[in-house]
Amino acid sequence: MILHFLLFSILTYVAYYQVYIVPIGDRAAFREDAHILLWVAAIQFGDWPMLLFATAAYLVCYTVERLRKRQPYRPLNLLVLINQSFMILFTHSYLQHLLPTGHLLSLVTILTGTVVLTQLMTVLVTSFLYQLPLRTPGWKRELLRFTLMDSTFLIFYVVLSTHLPALEPDPLLASLAHGLLILAIISLFRWRTVGIRQTIRVRKQFTQLEGLNTQLANANQQVMLAFASSLEKRDPYTAGHSERVADYAVMIAAGLGLGPRDLEIIHLGGLLHDIGKIGIPDSVLNKPGKLTPEEYDIMKQHPVIGEELLRRVYQHSTVLTEAEREQMLEIVLYHHERPDGRGYPKGLTDDQIPMFAKLTAVADAYDAMTSNRAYRNALSPHQAAEILRQGSGTQFWSPAVDAFLIALERLHQKEA
Repeated sequence: MILHFLLFSILTYVAYYQVYIVPIGDRAAFREDAHILLWVAAIQFGDWPMLLFATAAYLVCYTVERLRKRQPYRPLNLLVLINQSFMILFTHSYLQHLLPTGHLLSLVTILTGTVVLTQLMTVLVTSFLYQLPLRTPGWKRELLRFTLMDSTFLIFYVVLSTHLPALEPDPLLASLAHGLLILAIISLFRWRTVGIRQTIRVRKQFTQLEGLNTQLANANQQVMLAFASSLEKRDPYTAGHSERVADYAVMIAAGLGLGPRDLEIIHLGGLLHDIGKIGIPDSVLNKPGKLTPEEYDIMKQHPVIGEELLRRVYQHSTVLTEAEREQMLEIVLYHHERPDGRGYPKGLTDDQIPMFAKLTAVADAYDAMTSNRAYRNALSPHQAAEILRQGSGTQFWSPAVDAFLIALERLHQKEA
């Protein structure tokens, strides 16, 4: 019995400092150091007196460490520990009464059941005391996974300790065998904790890397938006065009009942829809008169140039999901397509044109008509709206035209 007291004193000290932290969302963290396994082993060999001793030894370690680091003593932590001790006492006694003794399978079931049920109760009590939502993902599964892994160490220790007297009747050699067993268990705790810490460290580094990737993706997006803005400044007549197209496109999308995330993608696509003009020569882009057929063919390449450019930029971006990226790129590539098939660059017809591109085309055309150009003056909003009506179903997607005209009418009423 004295050997067991010494054993649990040593293991309590060692296990306390072989700690790993399980994050609970962004609000808190759960400290785990396998003391539950020690307490279950304690009650298995010495019933409640040994459990009481092991609990007291752990509280001594906890108190000394708090005082040494000048950390506040947390009463709620003590409540969690006391709950764990009582749960082990109750669960172990109940399972021993329920299952036949003397069988290895029963012993494994009692030990594993006590550990797992105690940890489940720990999750519930911790969530209640610290007001942590049970739906916070990750930490409960992580804690129980480590618990099941550690249960194998506990079973290994208990089974070998049970059979040591039969294997080695000499007291001195039995003591030596117990010492070697203690060393083996401490090594297992050490290896297990090092592995867990390494896993957590790698996960933390991976999270930091994801954060850096997100920052880089945001920076790339800002660069593209800056390019789009500077591109318009090459021609004073198109200054602010992309911002207005983005806003108009969002008005249309909202009128069609699209969700908030769809509106964000459409707004981004509107801001970047003409980014491909960065590859169009100034002599074509800013020509004051009508373009020749050859020049118009060059101009019609800007959607393709823009889509290829942005696809490379957003290839590994975390700003958009793969599906969202494709929707944004479709706006850039197809915003000059027409329902009647006379658009460019591919001459798609109504059903073949993605919806986000079709509604952006209406916004793009309206802003182009109501803006001054070197070769013509701006049309009035009424004139531009009438052209949209006339082109509905042929040049423009009818639902987008209807939604836009309603939105414009409401906007004019507010301004009046």
